[in-house]
Amino acid sequence: MSDPSILVIASVAESIKIARDFARGWLEAEGVERAAVGVALLVVSELVTNAYRHGSAPGEMISVRLYLSDAGPVVEVRDSGDSEPRPRPLTPDSFTGRGLAIVAELTAAWGFHRLASGGKAVYAVLNGARHGAP
Repeated sequence: MSDPSILVIASVAESIKIARDFARGWLEAEGVERAAVGVALLVVSELVTNAYRHGSAPGEMISVRLYLSDAGPVVEVRDSGDSEPRPRPLTPDSFTGRGLAIVAELTAAWGFHRLASGGKAVYAVLNGARHGAP
């Protein structure tokens, strides 16, 4: 596992784009294939949006951590919320609340753990082939 690259942002709507831009730069620097970068950015957007909408109060800090694991690139989003993230079923008539179900479909694995300092970390192992990888 590599040391994480960490971005700390405020819980405001504009931070979602900042997190995506941060992730894009990291993924490209790590040699993740272009098609996988697009999917990874959707995952980052969903996790940061959930932290902003459900896991933190306005202006509180959210952290985004990106690192390489043996299983692949990992994105981890930390917030101060105590609620357990749960995916809702994907249905044709639902317009909101599908973010974690989408994350589950697009990643190798996802989950969360509670932090000793309070709050939680939601993570996703990305399906990101690296250039030159077997």
